[in-house]
Amino acid sequence: MAGVASPPPPLPPAKPGFPRVWKKATVSSTPIKPIYRHLRQLKDSADEVGHGKHWLVRQSEGIFRAAKPDADGTHLVARNNNAADLTCSEEVLESALSLANALFNSFENRGHSVQTAGGSAFIRPTLNNLAKPILHTERIPMKLWVPRAPTVAMVLDVPIGLAIIEINEEVMMRYVGYGKFARASDVKSVNGITWTEWQRIPSGRFKVIAYSPYFRAPWQQEWIETRRNSLIRTVDSIVEQLESAAPALPQANLSHRVQ
Repeated sequence: MAGVASPPPPLPPAKPGFPRVWKKATVSSTPIKPIYRHLRQLKDSADEVGHGKHWLVRQSEGIFRAAKPDADGTHLVARNNNAADLTCSEEVLESALSLANALFNSFENRGHSVQTAGGSAFIRPTLNNLAKPILHTERIPMKLWVPRAPTVAMVLDVPIGLAIIEINEEVMMRYVGYGKFARASDVKSVNGITWTEWQRIPSGRFKVIAYSPYFRAPWQQEWIETRRNSLIRTVDSIVEQLESAAPALPQANLSHRVQ
């Protein structure tokens, strides 16, 4: 009819990670920000997805090989938003990258993208590198590297943060001179002044941590290695568990709306 506007065309389907519902903001609300607006999306060709080296692992390799150890020498510190969330010592970097590659490819094989989320609305909570409660080293502060951009898998449109962290264990260490310590059980004798003390040192074993990247919806789950390199054989099971749990996770509702 003349003078009557045509109905507006339907909106395209919402992309994963973008809000699907909006409510008028109050004065104190923050403006709406698409969750994945600033994600770095470096895609492999279709025939490479889920096979070979995941693009995020390739991207992270050079970053971590150039990274320097923290002040305690327990883990590498990457100063780059594009690095995957790995916390490990230099000695086991290859194992950490292999575990990340297997895990990320397992997600991709089941249709779930894995990306770094710099500049998004996601947060990366403070995590620890322990497998059991501290008994002897309470005096030592926990000062782990925290990535500037969390690593996030989109599982059935639900964001799940991912971190791979080398476990530190409490060990009785003996001072052997020149500013160095060794496991007390391995030291037979020392010339000069010596003493023993409990320290937390890298164990070579890892844990995979899945968490909610929303401050308002805390949630976390861990898978811990009891033997070195055992987690890499369970990545498919980890992904299947997260896939089954995703619709009921605390962040599931927040991923579909912005209050």
